[in-house]
Amino acid sequence: MELWRLLYPLRTYLIVSGTLEKPNVMTADWVIPLSFQPELVGIGIGKKRYTYELIKRGKEFVIAVPDFKLLKDVWIAGTRSGRSVDKRELLSLTFTKSKKVKVPSIEECLANIECRVVNEIETGDHTLFVGEIVDVSFKEKVFGEGKPNVKAADFILHVAGNEFTSDKGERKFA
Repeated sequence: MELWRLLYPLRTYLIVSGTLEKPNVMTADWVIPLSFQPELVGIGIGKKRYTYELIKRGKEFVIAVPDFKLLKDVWIAGTRSGRSVDKRELLSLTFTKSKKVKVPSIEECLANIECRVVNEIETGDHTLFVGEIVDVSFKEKVFGEGKPNVKAADFILHVAGNEFTSDKGERKFA
């Protein structure tokens, strides 16, 4: 048994790298709040991933928070490599200019967290990229009250493989 599976289901995010002219996006569950002061977040990225290369090179990333309506795009972003295909042609996502990083944000997402890499920790076949949060944008109806309005959101939870559920209990296979 893969013991890490005992930690699932986990919230699913989109990790954006690259530039507005040539964006890349991948699906990731391994996103971790690390510090309030300074505001730090970690993302675990496999060393063989194209996203790994882009973050190593650019030292920036955006964590985009999708909702359940974006499940098809989330699945495509997680199963196709930007190294071999331009994901913009496959996805129905709108990449927009971020406020403080060169990496774009995703308009359709509930939130976009702009980060600059301040540390990298080797963890076996993955690297934990530690990002300092330099700006955020979010949908007021979901995050405007200081805590998530879970009635207004429909967060994606990854169960295993191609099975997902939402915080509203809906289950789907991508």
